[in-house]
Amino acid sequence: MKLSFLFNGLSVLASTVCVWQIFSMTGKYDAEHARISEILKEKETVLVEQKDLNKEHASRYNRERAKNQQLEEDKFEATMEESSQSKAKLETESLISELENQIKDTEQQIINLKLDLQSGQKDFEKFRAKDAQDANELPLLEAKKNDIISSTDKYRFEISEFSRELKNYDKVTNILKLHYSKVIDSLFDDKTSGNWLKKGDYLSVSSLTVDLDNGLIGLPVGKDDGVAIDKFFAIRNGGSDICKIIITHSEFNRSIASIVPLIGNPSKLLSLDKFELFLLGEIEKTEEEKEETRKSLDTLNADL
Repeated sequence: MKLSFLFNGLSVLASTVCVWQIFSMTGKYDAEHARISEILKEKETVLVEQKDLNKEHASRYNRERAKNQQLEEDKFEATMEESSQSKAKLETESLISELENQIKDTEQQIINLKLDLQSGQKDFEKFRAKDAQDANELPLLEAKKNDIISSTDKYRFEISEFSRELKNYDKVTNILKLHYSKVIDSLFDDKTSGNWLKKGDYLSVSSLTVDLDNGLIGLPVGKDDGVAIDKFFAIRNGGSDICKIIITHSEFNRSIASIVPLIGNPSKLLSLDKFELFLLGEIEKTEEEKEETRKSLDTLNADL
C-alpha cells in the first residue's frame, strides 16, 4: 500500500515535472519564435538598407569612375599640351638662336661694309687726286706724244734706208749658211778620220770579241779613237806581242779587225782582259780590194 502511494506520488511528481518542462519548452519556443521573427524583420530591414547602400555605392562608384576617367582624359590632354608646348619651346629657342646668329652675322656684315665703305672712300679720294694730277700732266703727255710721233717717223725713215741697204741680205745669208755647212762637214770628217793617231801610238783596250775560227776580232774602239780601215796594229800585253791585226771595218765607237795569220799566238786573247793596240802603220789597198773586204765582212758584223 505504501509502495503504491509512493509510486503514484512519484508518477504525479514526474508528470508535474514533465508538464512544467513542456510549458517551459513551449514558452522558450515562443520566445525563440518571437526572436526569430524579430531577426527576420531586422534581416529584411538590413537587406533593404544594404540594397539602398549598394545603389548609393554604385551611383557613387559610377560618379567616381566618370570623374577618374575625366581626370585621365584631362591628364592626357595636359600631357599632350605639355609635349606640344615643350616642342614649341624648343622650336622657339632654336629659332631665337638662329635669329641671334643671323643678327651677329648681319652686324659683322654691316661692320665689314662700313670698313669697305671707308676703304672705298679712301680709294675714291686717291683716284680723285690721281685724276687731278693726270689732268695737270695732260699737256706733258701731249708733248711726249708728239715726241713719240716724231721719233716714229724718224725710225720709219731709218728702216726704209736699212731695207734698201739689205735688199741682197737673202743671197748673203745663203752664202754664209753654205760656208757654215762646209766648215761643219770638214770638222766632222777631221774628227772621224783619225789622222791624229800616229805610228807608234797605242790605245788601251779592256775587252775584245774574238772569233778564232774566222780570224776576226771585235774592238770597242772606232773612228772616234782614230781606228780607221786598213790600219795595221799589234796587240800587246805586258810588253810582248800577242798577234797583229788589220782593221777591216770601222764605225764611230767600234770596229772589226782581221788577224794576220802565222804571226804570234792569238789564242792568248781568250785568257786576257787587258790589251794595248800599237799602231804599226797603214796597209795600202785599191778601192776594189777595200770594197771586196767590206762585202765579205757585212754578214759577220752583226754576229760580233
